[in-house]
Amino acid sequence: MQKFIGIIIGVIFIAVGAFMFFKNDSLSKNCTNEASATVVDMKEELSTDDDNSYVYYPIIEYAANGENVRVTMSSGSSTPAYNIGDKIDILYNPKKVKEFIVKGDKSSNIFSIVFMVLGVFITGYGVVIAVKKN
Repeated sequence: MQKFIGIIIGVIFIAVGAFMFFKNDSLSKNCTNEASATVVDMKEELSTDDDNSYVYYPIIEYAANGENVRVTMSSGSSTPAYNIGDKIDILYNPKKVKEFIVKGDKSSNIFSIVFMVLGVFITGYGVVIAVKKN
């Protein structure tokens, strides 16, 4: 079993990367209505790292289907990516107005591709190790 650990980990990386990629792709297809969002606040959470740092999640507001929508962005950073009052162009899902993507942001796709590529390399390394142990 130990000789297959690399293969298992690699396949998990590939699966997670593929899941993220297809989820982002589905989100991109569903988010068709454009809006201008304003950063109205910042949610501050203690980082899970041991260094007592914080992660900042922008809270945005925008008009969608005639109503004001207030949403906390799902991605945060150690230094705020936006300032309160900043305007952000977004695309939202007209059927689920709290579902949105930042217009032109490809970082989620890049992250999922990196995950899959790492998975391929880890799987390949695991195969080499498994073959050598036989």
